[in-house]
Amino acid sequence: SNQDNNNTSSTFLKRLRQGVTETVNRPVSAIKSRNQIDGLSSVTSLISTIRSGLNISKDNSNNSTNSPIITTDKKSNNPSRSAITSQYRINQFEKILDAENIDLEALRKLSWNGVPAKYRTMVWQLMLGYLPTNKARREAAINRKRKEYFDSITMYYDVSETDRTTHEGEIHRQILVDLPRTSPHTPLYQQKPIQKAMERILYIWSIRHPASGYVQGMNDLLTPLLYISLYPFVPDVLRCDVMSLSNEILMDVEADAYWCLSKLLDNIQDHYTFSQPGLQRMILRLEDLVHRLDNDLHNHLVNEGIQYMQFSFRWMNCLLLRELPLRSILRLWDTYLAEEQGGFENFHVYVCVVLLKT
Repeated sequence: SNQDNNNTSSTFLKRLRQGVTETVNRPVSAIKSRNQIDGLSSVTSLISTIRSGLNISKDNSNNSTNSPIITTDKKSNNPSRSAITSQYRINQFEKILDAENIDLEALRKLSWNGVPAKYRTMVWQLMLGYLPTNKARREAAINRKRKEYFDSITMYYDVSETDRTTHEGEIHRQILVDLPRTSPHTPLYQQKPIQKAMERILYIWSIRHPASGYVQGMNDLLTPLLYISLYPFVPDVLRCDVMSLSNEILMDVEADAYWCLSKLLDNIQDHYTFSQPGLQRMILRLEDLVHRLDNDLHNHLVNEGIQYMQFSFRWMNCLLLRELPLRSILRLWDTYLAEEQGGFENFHVYVCVVLLKT
């Protein structure tokens, strides 16, 4: 329910805030990515932006993924300081995105503190590397990538079960088992056209990437990417009836989501290869950071016989998509993508550290 989501989000935000001071004041040699030293000292800003997206009445809950929120001063009926700041940031996004050649460095810097919903699709596709930064090349590039995906459907998916190898059949069956369990309380992801799109995306990606193939958890990572791919066509995404959309639009959405997932997984593929070394590395880093930042908590977990792998594997594998409401995930991913290198690996670990520091 919306109330449960609000409670979950509020708890998450409180845990983030409680962990900020000690985390940013301790020297941590593991911080390596470009923005993380400044970024961790700016977590309060990130929290405030997420909070602004949560302070919405139930009547306007369909806009809950919009950030930032523009408000007015109740006494004077004039725009508040936050409204002016929000409008300034919107103007900055428009200036960057309207350029003939987009400055990705400037876009990442601006996006770190959150992306307004109406720009999120384009911004994410640019930061993932799906969209070219050159405006003149963009339309042709999108059409080419969409056609490549459509050709892949014919080549890999539209075949009879008897023509699939045993391994391919096992992958397909596992995907079909996992899909009904993907965001089960969000009606959007239970609609048949969306389930079919997710099935094709995950199957084709796994066949084209045999080193890892399909791994449980990839289905969760796909959900925010489908959301932002649908947004340009139906702003009220979570309440939309996708059957009202044309097949052409649905196929374009599917192709865009596929390439965004592919670009995302390219940077974290060792999370899903044999023995999942990327996830093990993140869990070890989590344990090391908690040990240094909150030794009492670390010792408590050890004394209780609790291994970090037991509770944090899913946090790393699914990037908290099963713990947090989608609107919080969208806001976090704004920052993860803005990190350029390591947002979904290094920075994510720090978010998990703060979750533990309650």
